[in-house]
Amino acid sequence: MTRNSGKREESNIPAVSLEDGKALERKLIEAAQAGDQRAFGQLIRRHQKRLFRFVFGLMGAFDPTEDIVQEAYVKAYQALSSFKLGYDFYPWLVTIARNLAYNQLTREDRKESLDEIKEKGFDAPSADLGPLEKIIQGEGQRRFYAALQALPSPYRVVFVLRHFEDMDYSQIASYLKIPPGTVDSRLHRARKMLMEALADLL
Repeated sequence: MTRNSGKREESNIPAVSLEDGKALERKLIEAAQAGDQRAFGQLIRRHQKRLFRFVFGLMGAFDPTEDIVQEAYVKAYQALSSFKLGYDFYPWLVTIARNLAYNQLTREDRKESLDEIKEKGFDAPSADLGPLEKIIQGEGQRRFYAALQALPSPYRVVFVLRHFEDMDYSQIASYLKIPPGTVDSRLHRARKMLMEALADLL
């Protein structure tokens, strides 16, 4: 009986913890909207590692990632009054960062002629991550991120949007203003290149 009671208490902990976390975040947002800069700082610290990982995945380099993350914080603070209470803060913050990152990527002079030639065809629907998932979760994580950085930006961006932000094909196509078939083609090739780069770990 004691054992069962303990299990019941354990199972309740995550739910309570999640609710407490949301309540704390709402209080921080309200305080930040009222002009409390320390509250905004606490709010940012709750999400900074996750945001940095995401932007780093898009940009593939430390310096531009740092610049974009900092700019995202500034823009978020400036637009904080427009944030609607009751919504999650991170999706709003990551949208600001994602737009900044993509705008910078599209401004850069990148050679994509090979991309265009390859994407005249249409690949079969891409499978899930499969073996790559074990590398990401295991000791090969550093190798995975190095391989991801080495991908041409059109492939890297699609891969990150799909697997870091869980966007579906239609959302990615709409965001990047490319056909769904191009999304699938780039995603398929991104996975293939990563598998080849990490073949010794698979």
